[in-house]
Amino acid sequence: MTRTIAKTAADPDGFRTPSLYYGAAREGMRDLLAQPEVWRGEQRGILLPSFIGWSAHEGSGVFDPVTDLGLDPGFYDLTPDLAVDLSSLETRLAERRYDVVVVIHYFGRTERAVGRIRTLTDRHGALLLEDLAHAWFTHALGGPAGRTGEVSLYSLHKMLPMPGGRGGMVTYRNPDRLTGQRETAPELARHLLNYDTLGVARRRRQNFRALTGLLGALPELSDAFELMWPELDEDDVPQTLPVRILGDGRENRDHVYAEMNREGYGMVSLYHTLIEHLRDHPTTARLARHIINFPVHQDIEPDYYPELVECFRRALNSAPGQDRAAAVPWSESDAGGRGATVTAAGAASGG
Repeated sequence: MTRTIAKTAADPDGFRTPSLYYGAAREGMRDLLAQPEVWRGEQRGILLPSFIGWSAHEGSGVFDPVTDLGLDPGFYDLTPDLAVDLSSLETRLAERRYDVVVVIHYFGRTERAVGRIRTLTDRHGALLLEDLAHAWFTHALGGPAGRTGEVSLYSLHKMLPMPGGRGGMVTYRNPDRLTGQRETAPELARHLLNYDTLGVARRRRQNFRALTGLLGALPELSDAFELMWPELDEDDVPQTLPVRILGDGRENRDHVYAEMNREGYGMVSLYHTLIEHLRDHPTTARLARHIINFPVHQDIEPDYYPELVECFRRALNSAPGQDRAAAVPWSESDAGGRGATVTAAGAASGG
């Protein structure tokens, strides 16, 4: 058979991954989960990771749609660095039927086992829903994040200065999953084209490396704080830089958070309070008491960081239970750069 070749692509279904736009990602998640075709029976089971936050101001972006729709949630375990515990996931899937499995790419870091997770969800007939609220730029680099599940969620306003602080997107890598969903903010689509996506990704990665280098050189490392992810993999773009503030309870973390924001540095404490279902979960409940997140967004230049790091040291050494006199001297000159105030919109602790 003789084939002809057109001058331009004309197949509307080739590589089609339709995207719908909403005021927030949770709206899109709810729109998907409200579709009857998602569920195989009356027991609408959804399996989620065991690190899901809540705040009095924002509620829970991941869990509110589950509650609103009266779904039946289950939870699988994570490792201390927020990777999926595959044995726990497999056990949960074997225990009962779940029609939806949610994987979160925390703080922009790709879940390394996402391919194996897709194999498990296919085996059990479940839809794999990737939460990339923190990982729009990670997806843009071309790795597996956002290219493995059938549906992906994005919180665009957390990554870009979207108008009105709004912006959620749901991308359907399996267009068959579109069965009546209706976007609420289609006008937001054009704003994605206003930015150099790869340029932003490079700046965020550069900031992460610069800040990690400064923090890794501090004498307080290992005694007063720990880096959750000392290195950045080649296909990851960070949303923030997470660290664990050490000490009993959450007092030290809360002190560092308050002191740094008081001095004008836009720190956040993501997942500082877990949803009620998870507050007794040992691994993630402990992490929620200690985690704090440094800004690495594209408004910052790497040489802004020495002053921020010096503020961090002061806050660490004035925290409850810290021996201030024991602090080893350190100055901006040790970091090899100048400082400048780093601020961020929405500096309050996030859920």
